[in-house]
Amino acid sequence: MIISKDLFLLGDQDYLRLPNKDEKRPTMLRPAVKPQRVDSNVVHFPCLITDHRPLPVHLAFRGITVSAGNRTILQDVDGLVRPGQVLAIMGPSGCGKTTLLNALSGRRKLDSGQIFLNRDPLCKRWKRKICYVLQQDIFFPALTLRQTLEYTARLRLPDTLSYSQKMQYVDHIIDVLGLVNVQDTIIGDYIQRGLSGGEKKRANIACELLTNPSIMLLDEPTSGLDSHAAHSLMTTLKRYAVLEGKTVVITLHQPSSQIFHLCDKLLLLCNGQTAYYGDTCKVVDFFSSIGLNIMLHYNPADFILEQVKGPPELRQRIINAARELRKSKEYPMELINHECAYITEKYIDHTNKILPASHGPYPSLEQDTLNSMEPDVRRLWLDTHSHASSSVSSDTNDSDCYFSWPTSFWTQFKVLSQRNFQEARPRMLSKLHWVQTIGLGLLAGLLWFQLERKEEALHDIQGWMFFSTTYWMLFAHFGALSSFPPEREVISKERQSGAYRLSAYYLAKMVGELPLTVTLPAVYHFISYPMLGFHSPTVFIKLLGFLLLNTIVAQSVGFFIGACCMDMQLSITISALYTLATQLFGGYLATNIPVWLTWMRYLSMVHYAYQNMQIVEFGEEHPIKCAEQSKFSVCNKSENIPMSSILEAQGADLPLWANTIVLLAFLFVFRTLGYVVLRYFKTPK
Repeated sequence: MIISKDLFLLGDQDYLRLPNKDEKRPTMLRPAVKPQRVDSNVVHFPCLITDHRPLPVHLAFRGITVSAGNRTILQDVDGLVRPGQVLAIMGPSGCGKTTLLNALSGRRKLDSGQIFLNRDPLCKRWKRKICYVLQQDIFFPALTLRQTLEYTARLRLPDTLSYSQKMQYVDHIIDVLGLVNVQDTIIGDYIQRGLSGGEKKRANIACELLTNPSIMLLDEPTSGLDSHAAHSLMTTLKRYAVLEGKTVVITLHQPSSQIFHLCDKLLLLCNGQTAYYGDTCKVVDFFSSIGLNIMLHYNPADFILEQVKGPPELRQRIINAARELRKSKEYPMELINHECAYITEKYIDHTNKILPASHGPYPSLEQDTLNSMEPDVRRLWLDTHSHASSSVSSDTNDSDCYFSWPTSFWTQFKVLSQRNFQEARPRMLSKLHWVQTIGLGLLAGLLWFQLERKEEALHDIQGWMFFSTTYWMLFAHFGALSSFPPEREVISKERQSGAYRLSAYYLAKMVGELPLTVTLPAVYHFISYPMLGFHSPTVFIKLLGFLLLNTIVAQSVGFFIGACCMDMQLSITISALYTLATQLFGGYLATNIPVWLTWMRYLSMVHYAYQNMQIVEFGEEHPIKCAEQSKFSVCNKSENIPMSSILEAQGADLPLWANTIVLLAFLFVFRTLGYVVLRYFKTPK
């Protein structure tokens, strides 16, 4: 079946004729694998994504208006960018550049206006074909560049690809963006030295390019880079757009003249309105036509930005001239006649003549106008998807577009579990934490060394239990609290791009970090408890189980508070109040609790873990002998203090199984509440 004059589908293989030296760009997207030459004119590419062969896409937006409250951010903004072109959005700070990118990516709701990709309005199906590179470079700092790209590829490339094929994509992107020499370098942050600023920018772009997007949106990728790094990055983007047939939209703050002339189209914004739209090379002539002449050897980018920052009268004159420019013959036909009758479908017979049609996204064009278009543009205009049903009315909403995840739940869970484990291991099992744990275990063991099973040592044994439970509660709780905010930024970015289900991430986080969470408390217990006095392997294992359960519950509370509070200071304050109250009502520091405050002990997770450890430690197999002048009345009749009397002195009244169920309920409730908060209340905008 012939799709275009250059592309043929033969079974499951794609054949693509490479462009001649006189052609501006290839007619179809070049797959991200090395080709195998068949003959001198045809190059064979394995068809890696059988259900997704992206055609070149042109992006048209008309009458974009966005407001926030009573303030209008964008007003009646138009633009068009075709495959292989780079559209630069420029303007002074606060003019709406980032807001426009958010609108084009579907992350910002429009007050009015239309966004079309080829002939279809923007919807969920198209959002998956748009990559949006944020201005901030948000990564897991402990992962290397290659690990970051490999996990991204395994999550965002479809399950129809094998692992080796996904790694081919990673190799190709690393090679295209010139990151081969730093692929094994960690991303790094302000504490750990890693990639440079320019390398992080390219890594950010590489993560998005892995999905083979049709459209690339980049928010000020040159910010924070020196002139050489910025020019190198822009040259790479320009080359990629031309060779791969990508549609690129980029915001620039104050580019050099070299970077400025790399852009094909320019959209200049002033007070949220269009100050110029057209070819970059013609912007100087536009300003000259209204009496604003540029000096010789002056950077055009600096010149036009100075003009749109001028007095209100000058800015209004520029905006009025830009409105008049819309009436010229050179203005794109796709952006003309906003209020006219549009067509939804163009029925074309075998002679390529346009037949009558109804209202829809684009104005009806004469045959002479279509014949004057470039072949690629005319083919996109007439029939992008090879059948008329691909057109969607301008009233299409997200529910009309089928959305499917790139990978299955099991794949997402497996990959995210591995990534969470690898990312959290250097943080949770750092050298300092090992030294701290071993040192504390030895110190606790020496402090309570070989305590005798007598009433005189009862308070010391209880002290070890309470200290162990409270310390690891605080360690796990505040560890989760401090690590969650930076991780939340990465998760929000990936959720916005539709990489995986939140449920898969949340379950993977619980499973992936579980071995790391229990490792240090287990090591502490193995060191300190035998020094305290080892009596029974069964008691040893049971005490370890309740210590670890209490640690995991405390971590769950930390996740929940971290998910609820965006402000770190607020979350620390709330956590401090809760954990300190938990200790006060745990049953060791205060036993004579006022009646009207006794209900607080049932909200203390330490209370249940501490009581269970006492039930196990002071069981009938290894009783505590009474003192000569015992404070327990039962010692008048017996030589040993029963476990029930010890618990009764502290106001405990629940058996072992009940305390365990309550701890498990704490675990389930806080984990569930954390998911609900992320799913319904902290959804990325």
